[in-house]
Amino acid sequence: MANGGIPQASRSGNLRRFSQISRILVRHGFGFVFDVRRDRREKKGLQEFLAPNFGVRLRRTLDDLGPTFVKFGQVLSTRSDILPEGVLSELEKLQDTARPMPAGVAQEIIESELGAPVDEVFASFDPVPLGSASIGQVHRAVLRSGETVAVKVQRPEAPRRVGGDLELMRDFAALLDRRFGRRLFVDVRGLVAEFEVVIRRELDYTAEAENARRFAANFAEMPVIIPGVYLGLSTSRVLTEEYIEGTRFRDIRPLVLPPSERRRVASMGAEAIFKMAFEDGFFHGDPHPSNLLLTPGGDLALLDFGMVGYMSQGDIEALSRLFIAVIQRDAPAALRALERLGVRYATEIRGDLVRDLREFLNKYSGLSVGEVTLGQALSELVALARRYRLRMPPVFPLLTKALVTAEGLARSIDPTINVYEVARPYAQRLLSERYRPEAVIDVVEEYALEYARYAEDFPEQVRLLLTELADGEFEVQLKHGGLDELVGSVDVLANRLVFAVVTAALFVGSAMIGAFGVGGPNVPFLGASVISFIGFTLSLILAAILFTTIFRSGRL
Repeated sequence: MANGGIPQASRSGNLRRFSQISRILVRHGFGFVFDVRRDRREKKGLQEFLAPNFGVRLRRTLDDLGPTFVKFGQVLSTRSDILPEGVLSELEKLQDTARPMPAGVAQEIIESELGAPVDEVFASFDPVPLGSASIGQVHRAVLRSGETVAVKVQRPEAPRRVGGDLELMRDFAALLDRRFGRRLFVDVRGLVAEFEVVIRRELDYTAEAENARRFAANFAEMPVIIPGVYLGLSTSRVLTEEYIEGTRFRDIRPLVLPPSERRRVASMGAEAIFKMAFEDGFFHGDPHPSNLLLTPGGDLALLDFGMVGYMSQGDIEALSRLFIAVIQRDAPAALRALERLGVRYATEIRGDLVRDLREFLNKYSGLSVGEVTLGQALSELVALARRYRLRMPPVFPLLTKALVTAEGLARSIDPTINVYEVARPYAQRLLSERYRPEAVIDVVEEYALEYARYAEDFPEQVRLLLTELADGEFEVQLKHGGLDELVGSVDVLANRLVFAVVTAALFVGSAMIGAFGVGGPNVPFLGASVISFIGFTLSLILAAILFTTIFRSGRL
């Protein structure tokens, strides 16, 4: 076992799986990854990425690769900072569905985990699952005490399958890094590492139980229902929660509701998301219509807490500043807020970035906030970040997706709702509380302590620097950003040179064999040695290949 309880797959099994992955990549047009020619694979890679059907083929590839890769695609669908809108919309179509486990397997897992027969733990247990996904499935049951519960059971093969696929994904990410280097538009190794954290959390149902407990505490004062967790009937592979009756948001028919009820339901969903973002710093990472219910009592219920996002108090404040700056069309303030959120960029592009950010904000200067959707504004902001290749912390695009999804849900129920007005009080209240005398004193004390630690560490840092200089261990690393293309050209030139030398040697050797009349059979009608003739023929073929390659490259 390794990586937090995920078992390692056998090497032979990995080789078979890698071969299968390679065939699927080739079938969907991604075989250029394995091209030995660097210039050719990079050119083809750019062409494929810009192709109109890239998103469709990427989705089909991940679908064919299996459940773990489908999960990876779902995580990628939150990364609006690195993938264009068309690709994201395709990845959002990936469905994490699977055939239910064979009859009796779920009961065996429950009995193994809880240490008691199913009929002793539950008064009744429905063997037909309510839903089935790649990691687990959910069954409805009734406790001996009479409460109806939802029991999530993990598939027995899930940890082993995920462990093997994660190992291959790390190897494949390293392969892409070696073959494309800095020309890759994303940090593939970082994406795989981020995904590994997400999938490991989803494999541990105790983490989901803790998330549910934390959400319940955060929403204790609001009409938002979070299913209670039965800790005594839950383990890392079995999760028993309160069963919530209600209508999923995707099934709500807005026209049946009176206008006031439509507005109330829409506002309730949006307020829940904005409270998570602007107050709690702990938000639902996947608030799609199937994870929100409208209960018979008219309350909102949240489900499925496997994917969540975390923000520090500083992140919450920066997000509030960004929201206010966007409303006030203040480009420098918006950029400062992005910096506080962890967005990084090259210093030399700051001027251009502020100019484009100002243009982005001024674009909406003649419109009221009600005429601009949050999704539209955030999508354009993220597109701007992509254009400048800004480095964003993973939580930002995940939060962006959650906010855009919340707005989409609210507008699907009440198209007239203004989500800016729903969010504004949260942001303003947070900023006003930030500047209360007590809060200002706390911040001053925090910064004073931080600078005091810097002052305390400064002499030791200077001593270490001087020691390295004295010992000759001080190193300076230089990186040149323009060498990749030169190195690629030198590789191609060296390959062609070696090819030409081998061709010439073969030609000269064949000529010498023919001239000196080495014994052996001759070619009819030509009178030349067979060995010499074969050598001449091969050299001519190799020369033709070399000249064809040079002509096609357009670099005579």
